[in-house]
Amino acid sequence: MAASFHIPGRTPDEQEALYVKMSEMVRSPVPVHGQRISSIIFQHNGDIWTATVGQQLHGKGTSGRRGHEREVPLSDPATVLAIFPGNPYFVFTDKGPHLGNARSMWENPFMAGQPLYIGYFDAGLTTR
Repeated sequence: MAASFHIPGRTPDEQEALYVKMSEMVRSPVPVHGQRISSIIFQHNGDIWTATVGQQLHGKGTSGRRGHEREVPLSDPATVLAIFPGNPYFVFTDKGPHLGNARSMWENPFMAGQPLYIGYFDAGLTTR
């Protein structure tokens, strides 16, 4: 079963207003319940990344010479807060240079292009 819509670290009363504000920042219509994105898999510079609301960004890359490549895990300390559809898709996190925390390699929000996979929250109302 899919998880219910939520924004990590926010109370249920704060979540909807923040979600609307985020959508306005990236000029995206506010998705209705059932069409809100919980996770995407996208490609960036040849690496495959997963962004899931409530989790840190992680992925897989390759290392080594052509013909001798090996898969290497990738990670980033940024936790995903929200994902918005569009061309490109936008991902909001809890990290980024404008927050005074440059530990993440990603801007906030960052553009994720067109995903290889899209997962959705269930159509229920916010429960967290």
